Amino acid sequence: MDDGLRPRLWAALLTGIPFGVFKIGGGLAAAQDIHWSVGAGFVCWGVADVILNIAAVVTPRRVSYCLLSNIGRRLGATNDPSTERLMLAVDTLLSFAIVASMIWTGRIATLPRPMVKLWELSVIANILGVGIDRVWQTWRDHRQARAAAGVGP
Repeated sequence: MDDGLRPRLWAALLTGIPFGVFKIGGGLAAAQDIHWSVGAGFVCWGVADVILNIAAVVTPRRVSYCLLSNIGRRLGATNDPSTERLMLAVDTLLSFAIVASMIWTGRIATLPRPMVKLWELSVIANILGVGIDRVWQTWRDHRQARAAAGVGP
């Protein structure tokens, strides 16, 4: 998954770190609603993901973006390197499930005020990041198609 500093930084800031924040926020809610140990597990998972995202920007050959993708990297190291991507996709699904459950239950507003602001910033970064990435990819594909057809830029 080593694809240059800018794309790694983009992925960490607009996807990975926000997903860590969602896990931390979900953990704070779970600590109150389910059990403190479940909440603590989610908080630790989120903190680990934030740290791993920062590390993945600096050392992508050694570390992947999140805890689950690192587990996938280790599991697939000898037989299937796509396991890392699969586990990253599972992490994405789980992060969105946390967001969906927090919205559905109305728990975001009950988080500590600084966490609410961090949550909102993470949602904004994640949504804008996805939109900008989609436009960028489409524009790049369009340019490549025009170049392949011999049409000017």
